[in-house]
Amino acid sequence: MQYSIDDLVRLAKRDSNTIRPYLYVNPKQGKHIPARPGEIFDMCNGLADIVNRKYLDDKIFVIGFAETATGIASAVCHFLNNVIYYQNTTREYQKDKEYLYFTESHSHATDQLLRLTGIQKCLEAVDRIIFIDDEVTTGNTICKLISAIEEKYNVTGIKYSIVSILNSMPEERLAQLKDSGIECLYLAKLPFEYNKEYIINVEYEKNRDTIIRAEGLDQINEVVFNTKVNVREVANFSEYERENLKFAEMIRSILKEKHYKDFLVIGTEEFMYPALYLGEVLSRNAIADDVRIHATTRSPIIASGRDGYPLYQRYQVRSLYDQGRNTYIYNLRKYDKVVIITDTLQKSAGLFDIVNALESVGNREIVCARWNYICEDRKVGYE
Repeated sequence: MQYSIDDLVRLAKRDSNTIRPYLYVNPKQGKHIPARPGEIFDMCNGLADIVNRKYLDDKIFVIGFAETATGIASAVCHFLNNVIYYQNTTREYQKDKEYLYFTESHSHATDQLLRLTGIQKCLEAVDRIIFIDDEVTTGNTICKLISAIEEKYNVTGIKYSIVSILNSMPEERLAQLKDSGIECLYLAKLPFEYNKEYIINVEYEKNRDTIIRAEGLDQINEVVFNTKVNVREVANFSEYERENLKFAEMIRSILKEKHYKDFLVIGTEEFMYPALYLGEVLSRNAIADDVRIHATTRSPIIASGRDGYPLYQRYQVRSLYDQGRNTYIYNLRKYDKVVIITDTLQKSAGLFDIVNALESVGNREIVCARWNYICEDRKVGYE
């Protein structure tokens, strides 16, 4: 399937970001705007097909970029023929883990981390590292990570590719990267700084920004899924897929084959693929007439009632991973059923905030499903 820019791009205005005031919001990604899982998987299948045709024999290690691309990176892997290992970059630090550090200069949260557990063994087993992001503008952030990997591991013989939904690099930059051994593959070419003048006159509207600080909520309906797979470090992708299937079947059994008119699955920040996978299973098995995928995000974006603007309401909630940090969720409405999926250890202020935001627009049937890493001695969230 061919995708146009209009299929994949909505322009929004970042809140208080002078380096890059605009943000491209993809309506088929299930991050800032609720999206149907089938549309997300179809888009990722199209990108995976480009990769499969290009690299017939390479054994592949995929690194997906936090936070926005973690869901789609795994979804692309779902359709890849030769992927062996998968890992997300992260912005969540644990003091007992070792990391490579690199930066993403234009982001709202510039620091990026790559956990080192298992990478040495992974590099010895693969031919190519593929870095997957939703949009690539210059490739500088990925080049910083490549340099950090090569410096740490004295890498030889590994090939590199940058794979993205959108690519807005000028031709000379693409050629420069290719000359340095880094190939770029993408679903659609986006003109550099495409249509950025659209957001110049978008202004903050207080009535479209709701700050949620929940106190004294009733007990949250919760289920727990125990697993050893954590893709914030290197994981065998086939094992990750099997765990996602087990998780989805557990949720299906809890729903007891009840049918819903509409159903929302929410991931939290970097933790997105299990939500997407579950949504696809529910949709395929006709659990609801309409299933949507959504996520909380660190990205502070202005909500506006302007005609054609993608985000009409913003809810500020505390992060489930760090209650001192604001996160956001946009465009909430009422659904018959909502499942919140997270990988934090226990109930937090942020979870109560999200439930409160959902209830404020009429949602009553809300379940929290917790992906619990049984192989880690963790405290609540990340340190």
